[in-house]
Amino acid sequence: MINWKVLEKNEYTQLWNLIYNDFIFSPYSSKKLIELPYPHIIYNISSHYDEGYSEIFYKNLHKYAVNYFKKISNGGRIYALNWQHDCYSFDPYLPFEKDEFDEWLIPVFPNGDYLFFINNDLQEGVFCDGINLELSFFGQQSVEILEHENPIL
Repeated sequence: MINWKVLEKNEYTQLWNLIYNDFIFSPYSSKKLIELPYPHIIYNISSHYDEGYSEIFYKNLHKYAVNYFKKISNGGRIYALNWQHDCYSFDPYLPFEKDEFDEWLIPVFPNGDYLFFINNDLQEGVFCDGINLELSFFGQQSVEILEHENPIL
């Protein structure tokens, strides 16, 4: 893989500590899963599961995500974190290699997993909740981008 870089253990640990401590991420809690930083916008994407898997929505979401990641990257890499799995960083300006199923190594469309995509200064990103079927964008720049572009999610 050229673009997707597996995070080293030290970086992996530091990032997950930030998620657990700063976002109060509690995946086993029945009360509150996460405390997103303000401002944030949450999109319920459950309708895209109810009617079965939508290839068009999936492709459009990932196309939108690439443009969004470019805008929040500050010229750096984006962290792609998949809870209890390998985690990566990538450059949104380089091509995205795909796996044997023609998907990103960590897709933005969550399918039963908790996923985070966070910029290199750890201020902007998206939490992809595959259990509650939500995409939560956080950070001032993220909210401004979404309010301006109003994507169909």
